[in-house]
Formats: sequence, structure tokens, C-alpha cells
Amino acid sequence: MKAKWLPLAAGIALAAGSLAASVTASAVDFHGYFRAGAQASMRGGDVYCGGNGKRGHKVGRLGDECDTYAELSFSQDVYNKANNKFSVHTLVMYGTKEDDNQIDRQGGSFQNIGMGEGDAFGSNRFNDGINHNSGQRNSIRELFVKYDTDNYTIWGGKRYYNRSDIHIMDFYYLNDEGYGAGIENIDTGLGNLDFAVIKGQNDGQDTTFGSTDLGKNWRHVYKLDFKWRQIPVGFGTLDANLIYGLPWVSKYQKKQDNTRLSNADSGVLATLDHTFGINTDSLNLTNHFVIQWGTNGFGYVGQIDNANHAGEYYDPRTANTDGVRLTDHGVMDIGNFGVGYALMWAHYDTNTHNMENTWVYPRSGWEYAIVLRPEYKWTEFTRTTLELGYSQMKTVNTSVNPRAWDKFEAKDPDLYKVTLAQQFTPGKGFWARPAIRFYASYQGGDQFGGKFDHAGDRKLNHHNYQFSLGSQVEAWW
Repeated sequence: MKAKWLPLAAGIALAAGSLAASVTASAVDFHGYFRAGAQASMRGGDVYCGGNGKRGHKVGRLGDECDTYAELSFSQDVYNKANNKFSVHTLVMYGTKEDDNQIDRQGGSFQNIGMGEGDAFGSNRFNDGINHNSGQRNSIRELFVKYDTDNYTIWGGKRYYNRSDIHIMDFYYLNDEGYGAGIENIDTGLGNLDFAVIKGQNDGQDTTFGSTDLGKNWRHVYKLDFKWRQIPVGFGTLDANLIYGLPWVSKYQKKQDNTRLSNADSGVLATLDHTFGINTDSLNLTNHFVIQWGTNGFGYVGQIDNANHAGEYYDPRTANTDGVRLTDHGVMDIGNFGVGYALMWAHYDTNTHNMENTWVYPRSGWEYAIVLRPEYKWTEFTRTTLELGYSQMKTVNTSVNPRAWDKFEAKDPDLYKVTLAQQFTPGKGFWARPAIRFYASYQGGDQFGGKFDHAGDRKLNHHNYQFSLGSQVEAWW
């Protein structure tokens, strides 16, 4: 019997040797990001933090993050021969909950932990997959394979796709996340072309009206993603991206729930991102100017609140909606001085009421946000950072399905934040990390705290400000 197995064993050994010879020996590529810290409100109780998956931090993230969050990425080349390379890529995410609201009650505090995690009253009526984490703060976010050649790249699996962010706001103005496949890096002589088909879904249970039929409420959307990258425009480069959202709703779903699914219209999200940079011995500057336009299920791009991770989700129940958003952001280093900045203006116009945006203000209107983060580098390893943020919103139409909690007492409600931090970093560059920081932060304005909630709650004696102290570590590698 042993003799019969010898040819098979020899064949396996030869095949393994051949495969090993075709794979370039390399260690696993490990990189990632994390943040963690501790905070204390000087008036006691819980600490208000203004961000979650959908909001970002529209008046700046420094001193406005209460969560622990990490993304750990592992990738490995598994085959490389004759300019044909296969590689596998993963991204593991971990996070704790971060509240986006606090109401000071008599005798204690009361937290709203954010859409996708349950609402202020403990129910899960918003936990329907619209949040970019869908309530999953611990999950595997990427699992995909790439096949690289000299002329193109093919990929398939689950991934973040075209992720572009404003770091000081923790705001992803473009992120077409989901399951799918695509082809990339097709050289046109004037930049590269990418195309992908990505499937998204609202994958939870909508219990707003007592519905428990998951088969009726799962809504699949296929996103056709076209991107033309690195187009030379004389001064800098231009990335042009178009995502076409195609809802895939069955006749059964429409029949069972025709009040919200019958208008399962397609929509588009268009993004133009211009990048300009200067890199000299005395000045380093990178600036992005971004124009975005969205319709129907992508119309939310006309907001700042509840419009983070644009392109990731598409709501097929939103029709007759348009949104426009303009953004300018960048960083600059001049000697010992550095600054990060972001300016954002958005206009949202809708003639229908969208279930997912029950809590969104404004129904139709505009808002803007300005964040500045100047800093002075005392030494190679120490710096003092100041972050200033201001935002304001205005409603121009509340006649369509008006609700009490869509309105604020102030006509044009605002929000502001001032944070002063002492940081320790390995180098003087704006992006030098890891950073250990100690900070004091003041937040206030009409939008602060209980102002986000029901009109009846405003009768209580709310504070509309907070002063907090904290420490945080932030790292990427």
C-alpha cells in the first residue's frame, strides 16, 4: 500500500514546489487605525459626543469622540508569476457605541445611542441597515481578492470602495461600500478608468409600523459605479465618479407595502473631486474641492447631518429628492505651523417624507459647517493644537408632513465647538502619528443636547453647552 502512495506524494510535492516557486515570499502586510480615550463632563453625568456612523463630526472631531474604534487590515500576495499577481485583503473593525445625543433629566442623564443602535426609547425601530455599520460595531468589513496584470486589475468580494474622507471631521464624503466585483486601472492616457457593480441592502427589520416580515422589508440595491481617476487639468488632477442606484424590489414587496415601495425609483450620485498640491522645502499643501449631486435615494448628499458615507446606502423609498453639497478641505504645513481645514455647504430639497429621515432636520433647506485646526509644533515631538468648529442650518420648507421634532426653537439653529489640546507625536508633519493628546473642549449652540429631541422635552431645564476634559490616543500605520 505504501508503494502505491509514493507517486501521488511525489506529485503533490512537485505541485507544491511549483506553486511556491511562483509566489514571491513576503510577510503579511499589516496596517490599520485606532483611537481610544477617556472623557469627563465638568457638570457631571454623561459626556456628549456629536458623532456616529451617519453624522460624522460636523464641528470637528477633536475632543468630540467618546468611543473606542479600530480598523485592522491584513493582506497577502498569494501568487506572483509573469506579471500576474493574486492577493487577498481583509479588514476587521471593532468599536464601542458612541452616543449622538444627551438629554439632561431631573435626577440623572438619558442617552440616545444613535440610529442603527436603537433610539432614545430603547426600541430598534431605526435599526434597518441604513447606518453604515447597521448596528455592527464589531465585524469584518472587507474580504476581497485582487488579480493584478500590467494593464488592469480585477477584484471581487466585500470592500470599501472609493473611500474619500475629511479627517478632521471623520466624514466620508464618498464611500461605495458593499459586495461586488469590478475592473480597475484601465489606462486611457488621460487618467485611469474603473468600473464596478456593488450590491447594497437595507438588511434589518423595520418595525416602525409593527411590521415583522423580513422578506417584505429587505430591499436590495445594485450600484453601478463608474470612475475616471487622475485626469490632468493643468493645475492638479480631477476624479470624476458616477454611481447609479438601481433598486431591485419584487412585485410581492410592492404589493405588500406599496405605500413606501411603489416609488422605488433609481437615482444617481455624481462627484467631482479636484486635488491640488504644493510640495517644497518650506511649504506642503494639499487641497480638495468637491462638488456632489444626488437624486432620489442618493438625495441625502444634500445634508451634512445623516449624510456621512455617501454612496454606501441607497433608500429606494425616497423619491422626488435632490441634494447638492460643496466641500473644500485640506492641510498645510509651513515650518513649525500647520493647519487642517474643512468648509462644507449642503442644500437638500424633497417633496416626499422618507421614513429613514424621520429625525432629520432640515426637511428641505440648507446647512453649512466650518472647521479649522491650527497648531504650533514646539519641538519634533510636541505640539499645541486648537480646533474651532461652527455649523448652522436653515429650513426653507416644513409644509410636507411637518412634525414637532423637525423644528428648533431658534430660527436658524447653530452648533459650535472649541477644543485646545497638547499633543505628543513622532515628527512635525500634520499627519504624524501616533498621537497622545490631552484636551479641554467646550461645545454649545441651539442644536446641542436635548435640542435634537421632541418638543415636549424642551420644557425641561436643559443645558445647551458642555465643558469637558479628556485624553485620547490616535494611531495609524
